[in-house]
Amino acid sequence: MQVIQSLSKLLRLSRAGDISEELRSRYFGLVFWVIVIMIPLGWAFSGRIVEATPFVRTVQVFSFVFLILVWLLWQRGRITLATNLVVWVFWALATGVVLIEASTNNIWLVPQFLLIVLTRLLLSGRVAIFMALLTLVLDILIFALSLHLYLPPYLSQMAQNTEWTPLVISFISLVFIFLLGDLVLRDSLAEARRNEGRYRSLFTRTNDAVFLIDPRLRYLEVNEQGAALLGYSPEELVGKPMAEVIAPTELTAMKANFSRLQREGVLPLFERTMIRKDGSRIITEISITLVSDELGQPLYHQSVVRDITERKRLEDQLRYSLEEMQALAMQDPLTGLLNRRAVTEHAEAEWFRAQRETRPLCLVLIDLDNLKVINDTQGHAVGDKVILELARCIKIQKRRYDWSGRWGGDEFLLVLPGTTLSEAGDVAERIRNQYTSSPLVLETGEDASLSMGVACYSGRRGDEIELSRLLSQADAALYTAKQSGKNQVQLYRDS
Repeated sequence: MQVIQSLSKLLRLSRAGDISEELRSRYFGLVFWVIVIMIPLGWAFSGRIVEATPFVRTVQVFSFVFLILVWLLWQRGRITLATNLVVWVFWALATGVVLIEASTNNIWLVPQFLLIVLTRLLLSGRVAIFMALLTLVLDILIFALSLHLYLPPYLSQMAQNTEWTPLVISFISLVFIFLLGDLVLRDSLAEARRNEGRYRSLFTRTNDAVFLIDPRLRYLEVNEQGAALLGYSPEELVGKPMAEVIAPTELTAMKANFSRLQREGVLPLFERTMIRKDGSRIITEISITLVSDELGQPLYHQSVVRDITERKRLEDQLRYSLEEMQALAMQDPLTGLLNRRAVTEHAEAEWFRAQRETRPLCLVLIDLDNLKVINDTQGHAVGDKVILELARCIKIQKRRYDWSGRWGGDEFLLVLPGTTLSEAGDVAERIRNQYTSSPLVLETGEDASLSMGVACYSGRRGDEIELSRLLSQADAALYTAKQSGKNQVQLYRDS
């Protein structure tokens, strides 16, 4: 089991040390021209430029075709493909030479090894490991099974008895690999320093507070803005658990956020209340991401935090103002009851609900009988007091789910959901009795009386009355009350 796990880790080798596409493109030209020099030198060292068999001539022609193909790929920007082609063709050539020379010369294994090193440098660790394993298997088969004995004569005759050719090629390859490696390493370090400088500049000069948090939810690093946000110095925050600067009531939500972050890698903006060093609290808007290594293992969390305390205060103030404006737009300014538009909207809503739930709905129209007389004889101030007294009585007698509003100058509408006609009549009588027996009304005189008309939607199937018709019925009952002597409640009943 451990062997399988080790092999799995090997196959998932980190790519952190692989050459970048930019560096590969920058140095491929050097690689190409070294190949152009090495191929003719290889044939010269082997002594097969002038005198060569037809097979060797074919290989030489293939070499030139190969160089042209690589050059075309280079010019078209297909650098990775060209690099793979170069590496694997030379690997095949080196393996073939090892096979041919297996009985006389083992030094050709050195160029084979150097090619694996070059592959790691030009491509990636994964490709180099795969090439190394493949080379190991093939070399073992070549020497263990003496595969050179099965070669055709025209290949066997190509074997040389000299060691200086592979040594020279190995030396040239080693110098080239050392030079290329030095150039790539130097440029890679320079690029890393530039990236670190850009990151450090962004980290220190941004206007936002930036926090780096380790997997144990402790601060790894904090910029100056982050420290100032919480009233600490950066040194004081490093190593401090996040839980110490988060409001206790939000710790559970914070842990849930980090658990979700482990699964998703990034979270949408969210708000948290944070505690400053002096104990004061601020509301913050937080953006956080998870930074992982090549194997997906968490390294740290990067959090950008903004103080939105003032913004939240302004939002709350605006929300309160809007709610207040909305309430004022729906209220009668004198009585505090709903105005005509608002009470009409609630009456419509209750009417639709009554139809949907097949339950009764009653409307009560209330009229101050002699308000004009009171205004003319005792003044508008007394008239306003009479109106306010009626509003007070309505508020006392109605249920919390009833609706009441000022319908006109001296008229009020009461909406009674789930109430039968007789029950609505009782509510109307209680309002009238309380109103007429109040000290203010008794002092005002007999002119301060009420007439009330009650109409009801039964809620029974087949009752298709419209709301406008129901209002007309309540108005008709009110008219009957006034014609019958005022100061009374009349119920509308179908004749």
